[in-house]
Amino acid sequence: MTTIAEYERTLSKELLDAVARMPRVTVHGITDGERLGDRVPTLCFSVAGLDSAAVAAGLARRDVGVRSGHMYSPRLMARLGLMPGGAVRASLVHYNTAAEIARFGAALGEVVDDAR
Repeated sequence: MTTIAEYERTLSKELLDAVARMPRVTVHGITDGERLGDRVPTLCFSVAGLDSAAVAAGLARRDVGVRSGHMYSPRLMARLGLMPGGAVRASLVHYNTAAEIARFGAALGEVVDDAR
């Protein structure tokens, strides 16, 4: 399990790095690379000016699977100021690859750029 956890932390860092370069993207949760052990490889984020469902649909058109909405936590999303649309969730596991994260980053960049 230690090896899997270490690999998932590596994936988390790559995912966080991919979205950190996008000025309109806000990550809701731990972003400090020194605290990757305090999080799971799941990223909750929003894009300024875009509804979470539109972001998810744009990624789906590019064959990238994410989920959007309140993630069964409407009170948390409301407290974060993300309702009614909620946020976008990208979830990784040990069988994901760095190449898939790069593809996610490129696709998200296209979705954000297309909305300008």
